[in-house]
Parts: sequence; C-alpha cells; structure tokens
Amino acid sequence: MLKKLFLVICVVVFPTIPCLGGFGGMCNSFRRGDSNGDGIVDLSDGISTLTFLFAGASRPGCDDAADADDSGSVDLSDAVYTFQYLFLGGEPPPAPGPWDCGEDTRPPDDLNCQDVGACGPQLESRDYSDFDRFRLTFSPGLGFCPSIGNIFEATITQRANGTYRVELSILREGGPGDKCLFDFIGNADCATIEELAPRDMSDEEVAEMLAIFSNLEIYLEAHEICQCIAIDPCRIGTFTWDTTSFSDFICSNRRLAGSLDQDIALFLESLRNDLEP
Repeated sequence: MLKKLFLVICVVVFPTIPCLGGFGGMCNSFRRGDSNGDGIVDLSDGISTLTFLFAGASRPGCDDAADADDSGSVDLSDAVYTFQYLFLGGEPPPAPGPWDCGEDTRPPDDLNCQDVGACGPQLESRDYSDFDRFRLTFSPGLGFCPSIGNIFEATITQRANGTYRVELSILREGGPGDKCLFDFIGNADCATIEELAPRDMSDEEVAEMLAIFSNLEIYLEAHEICQCIAIDPCRIGTFTWDTTSFSDFICSNRRLAGSLDQDIALFLESLRNDLEP
C-alpha cells in the first residue's frame, strides 16, 4: 500500500537539535497474517489477535499484517481466518500473503504499520570493547545544527599499558573575530569549537564505557522507510571503533540501533566534568 504524504522528519542524537526533512511516499512491507511480527504465520498469530481484542494485550505492531482477511479492520474474523487457513484448509491470507514480505496491493484502507517486525532490517549485536581508538564526529546533512554547549568531537585512545585517554571538544557561542562553523544552523549566530584538556579515564569510567561498547546493537541495512521517503538530517553522527564505523542516520546501511547513539553521547557528556577549563 502506497500512501502519498508530505512530512518533515527529524533525525537527531540530541533531542533539542532542529532538523530538516524531505517528502515522498510511505510504504509498509509485511506478511499478511503475521500478527505478532515474528516472521511466521502460525497459531501464535491468531492468539495474538484474540488477546489484543479481548484480553487487553498490546495492539499489533502492524495492523495490516493482523488484518488476515484484508477486510480493512482488525477484528475477530481475522483470528478465525488465520485458524481456518492453518488447520482447516482455508485460503491463505491475501496479498502479499503469509510467506514473503510485500506491500498491500489491494484497495487502500485506513490500516498502517508502525512496526514491520521481521520484515524490517535484522538487529545484530557486536562487541567493540577491544578497541585501540574510538572516535565520534559530526558532519553536515542538509544543514548543520549541532547544539551549543554539547560535545562536538570525542576521541578515546587505549594506551599500551591498558589505560584510556579521552579528548573532547565542545561547541561554544562565538563572537566577533572568531572562526565560525560553515553553514551552521542552530541556537546561535556563530559557533566555534573549543578543545577541552585531555585526561586519563578512571577505572569506573572505563568499566561503564566497556559495558556499553561490548553489546552494541546495530543494523546493516537502512530503515525500510528510506525506500519510500527522502530524509535529509541536518547533521549526521559517525561512531568509529578503529576502522569500523556506524552512523546515527536512519538511512545508513551501517547504523546504531534504538537509543544507542544517545546512550554513547550521554556517556561522553558525563566525561566533561573534570575537563572543563
């Protein structure tokens, strides 16, 4: 199902950063009948629909998928249709069907997908705690809008003796004579980079960092929405462990999952206390 719309989309690390966006069509890829989004149409899907309707369970992540009979609504008939297909030789759910991910090719309805479940990119977990050098940098998207007072660049280096050294820079509001960032869009007319004094990290800080870096949830595909909508962030964060990089941009095919970019950014912000000039 293709629904035309115009929208502005913000893709940010820090919630206060303004963003710019694009426009296009919104599409949803799903398996008809896969009410619980696990990638298989089976008994659990009919039960999932029933518990939503009559037992107060959470709404299905994709209403289109839960609409097994493609009637345009999620109701008791969908669970019945699923059970008839599975156990009584009934017809399979209509296009895109229960086997392959696809879009709704039948007449438009008011249903949509907030979560495409197993039809979306697969979540992976990686351990990058054994690194020599970590670096966070920001680069322009359509505009450039990092926030005044926040970390702009960060580098953490592991020495040969196993200790870690952190170097941070932040954005300050600039004044006459300062070198301002090019094409800056933000909460000041001029922003300038200020490097903070580097220092060694404490054992507690290192332990917190390694706990985050040892369980990085990542996607190796862009978000499915990017097949249908042009998205222009005002800036993109790049997180690099040695030679391996991931982005906070939703349309990157190497991106951090969930709020991991924010978790890392907040941890780096916590390292500023002893670095302020």
